[in-house]
Amino acid sequence: MACSRTETNQFDYVQYSLYDFTKDDLNAKMMLPNASAGIGTSLKPSVSHEIGGFRWKVEVGRNFTLHIEDYGDYSFRFEEFKQKLLKPNKFFEIEIVKETKNLLIYRRKVKGEFVSKKNARYFIYRVQRIGTSYYEIMNREQGDSKKVINFMYHSIQSLKSTNVNQ
Repeated sequence: MACSRTETNQFDYVQYSLYDFTKDDLNAKMMLPNASAGIGTSLKPSVSHEIGGFRWKVEVGRNFTLHIEDYGDYSFRFEEFKQKLLKPNKFFEIEIVKETKNLLIYRRKVKGEFVSKKNARYFIYRVQRIGTSYYEIMNREQGDSKKVINFMYHSIQSLKSTNVNQ
């Protein structure tokens, strides 16, 4: 994936703004794309979360939606997801675009000889430990364009605990 880097090999978050999830009952912060990103993002992120719940929906305009779910101390979620994703499937063809220890970017397209390649959609999936809990982070079920996934990748890479000791 192409990305803009500075000389110190750090991503330049010029089209992003810092969002602190503390008021949303999550001790984390993340860089989210702002309106200058050119992907239909809005000026102000919207976070849906039930107090005491374990799921968050982060929306920045009509094209940028991330789902975050707290899995507590369960550390095997990434392996389970990957195993299920790569099982033979008669409806979709899955292609891994990028894989790291705890992150997958993959392309999914409908199988069939009468289906054009235009239906390929991209997905991002990560499990990240924040504090003592593991969090599953993914985009919306219908997928997104490669450009939007690139912005999501950099947002997810910036996710950090707000606690100084973690």
